[in-house]
Amino acid sequence: MYEVRQEINLKTIRENFLNIQSYVGNEIEVIPVIKADAYGHGSSAVALALKEFAKNYFAVACTQEAISLRKNNIDKNIIVLSRAGFGDIEDLYNYNLTPVVHDLSVLQNIIDFSKSKKYRFPIHIKFNTGMNRIGFDQADLDEIAKLYKKNKDYIDIVGVMSHFSSSESDYQRTTQQLNAFEEIIKSIKSFGIDPRYYHISNSGAILNHKSAHFNAVRAGIALYGYYPKIQKDNPMNIKPAMSIKSFIISKHHLKKGEGISYGPSFVADYDMQVAIVAFGYADGLFRVMSNKFNVIVNDKLCKSVGTICMDMFAIDVSSVDVKVGDEVIIMGESNTCKIDADDLALLSSTINYEILTNIGKSFRVKRVYL
Repeated sequence: MYEVRQEINLKTIRENFLNIQSYVGNEIEVIPVIKADAYGHGSSAVALALKEFAKNYFAVACTQEAISLRKNNIDKNIIVLSRAGFGDIEDLYNYNLTPVVHDLSVLQNIIDFSKSKKYRFPIHIKFNTGMNRIGFDQADLDEIAKLYKKNKDYIDIVGVMSHFSSSESDYQRTTQQLNAFEEIIKSIKSFGIDPRYYHISNSGAILNHKSAHFNAVRAGIALYGYYPKIQKDNPMNIKPAMSIKSFIISKHHLKKGEGISYGPSFVADYDMQVAIVAFGYADGLFRVMSNKFNVIVNDKLCKSVGTICMDMFAIDVSSVDVKVGDEVIIMGESNTCKIDADDLALLSSTINYEILTNIGKSFRVKRVYL
């Protein structure tokens, strides 16, 4: 099949969601995080696949992402996690979205807008507990409480949240953040404010810190079959949902001493057979992976040789019987071989998140839902 494609298994994503739900317990709401085009898996398709399973919310990063979901008939509540309230309050209102507020000026602007519409805006309030990125400080609570009590008819604090910086790797730091969040919750309740949702757990905390689950957790990378940090075991019983496949467009001899591709960064030290694969850094491979990664051809691992180009790369097929048109699995599995985003991340000095959100993003790669 002469096709460069990204395969997304929606059944696998549904199973991952249900397994995460089982792991945390049915009394806790699992909020699917489908920002960044559902980590490269297609936000609208993932939302539709999970619509009957997610209890109340989806979560995205910015208002544009949420509007796209609305235009694709996603009517569930949507939390806008970070880029909300900055010149887009009317859109938040028109599309019935729930912003996460982390700035006093934004909170005041939402109140002013709500008064003009005679509307009670649902919001989540975010606090900084140690990530030191965005979020109110605990010292802001007095002002938040004053604004809320004065404007109860115009803002509805539905949730209070924070975000862990290293829940997959640093128990002490995570515990410090959890303690800070618990103090914030106590303080909020002392002001007579008791939101319906308290949430701080990302995928790492879902796995490692059950005491941080409260009544809602945010499942991001785990939803797509990966842990934030490579695990020897698979306690949540999740599996990758994305595969990347291409095909061989050329095959030829490379003599000992000849180089291939730019540089050349690879020179053959024996006579060999090489094949050229239709996929390059414009399609989401990182050039730093040149000469390091393997692909799967006819259920055999074949090593890349030479510098990755914009549109193609070369592989050593000396020990494999291949022909032009044969399928090449760049990420995915065959009967006996497997390559996943963790493997590619290790070779790129990056994380699986970056692999998933970049690979196959080019319009030249056809997305196929299974």
